[in-house]
Amino acid sequence: MNRLLLIIVAFFCIPALTQTRPANQIALDALDEKIRGDFQETLPGWKHERVEPIVKTEKVLIQFWSFANKKVKVSILPHESVEKAHEVFKNFDRYSPDKQALNNLGEEAIGWGYGSANVTFRRGKFTVYISGGVDISAEPDARSLSEEQRVEREKSEAARLNREFARHIDRVLDAP
Repeated sequence: MNRLLLIIVAFFCIPALTQTRPANQIALDALDEKIRGDFQETLPGWKHERVEPIVKTEKVLIQFWSFANKKVKVSILPHESVEKAHEVFKNFDRYSPDKQALNNLGEEAIGWGYGSANVTFRRGKFTVYISGGVDISAEPDARSLSEEQRVEREKSEAARLNREFARHIDRVLDAP
């Protein structure tokens, strides 16, 4: 009986242990660790959560970062080449409404969406998509703000936060 149980366990466990992870997944795992290590030093106190894509075969690194009343989503897609990444970025740029070009970020970058707060940029063969926000109602002076002031602060704080994260991610991607 024990021998049969051992054979059954071995039958199910050994294949799972010997399966290799695809090279692109290993590269994304390494990039996740590189970003997390850098952020522990440059953005202490931020909580990191890695999320798997809905379709498991997608090559994408998805991270959520949170701190107090702030949350940021970072999605990084590796492409086969710089040219393919440029093409993907240009297609995204072409169909993004309410966008503005951003300087000093990757090789090409735009702010888009509500208040141009979201950031998309390309660094080498990576395209990076960053979106996040700030819950202004948790701020100490929130009650003294008019609705219009609150909305404007939410837009400006989200844009500031997302651009800050974009600069950090860009720096990490550019590092050896």
